[in-house]
Parts: sequence; structure tokens; C-alpha cells
Amino acid sequence: MFILRRPISSLVAAAAATLLTLTIVPRSGSSLALAQAQSQDSRSHPVVGDTPAARHVQLIDNPGAYGLGPDLPGNRYATVAGHLVRIDASTGKILSVLRPIVSRPR
Repeated sequence: MFILRRPISSLVAAAAATLLTLTIVPRSGSSLALAQAQSQDSRSHPVVGDTPAARHVQLIDNPGAYGLGPDLPGNRYATVAGHLVRIDASTGKILSVLRPIVSRPR
């Protein structure tokens, strides 16, 4: 029977890498939860499926000024958090996030 053995130096290197990883990675789940909460609070872009509050939505009356074609039936183009989005006209739900707005058209 043939047994494959690793050299001891590779085992030492693997152990050292494991210890280094354990030293760098936080041990408590609280820092992970804090990071997730901060990312949700400071979300700088709209998300498909969200229904933003009406005060955060600005409907676009002239899609051509943004390089867009006419609204699709039942949809409206809008801006939310500095992004062009397509929303459901009846529910306000974000159907697609098109792109960030670099500057407001004139």
C-alpha cells in the first residue's frame, strides 16, 4: 500500500498561515453584524425590488434628456439616490437600476 506524505515544512507553513488568519479575522460576530448594519444604513444606491419613499423619488418627465427612450407601458423613469431607475408606475417598486447620474441634464 502506497501512502502519500507531505514534507514537514509544508505542514509548518500551513499551521503558521492558519494562526495568522485567526489573529487577523475578528472572533466575534458582533463586528460582522455592525458592518452589515452600516452598509445598509449608508447604502448609496437603489436596489431592484425596493420601494423607496416618495420623497426620495423624482420622476423624469423628459427621458430624452437622460439619453433614454420613451417610458415603457406601466413603467416610469425616475432618479433615486443619484441613479437612474425604472419603476413600476402603480407600486413605485424599482424594476431596474440603469446607471448613476454623473450630472443633471439641462
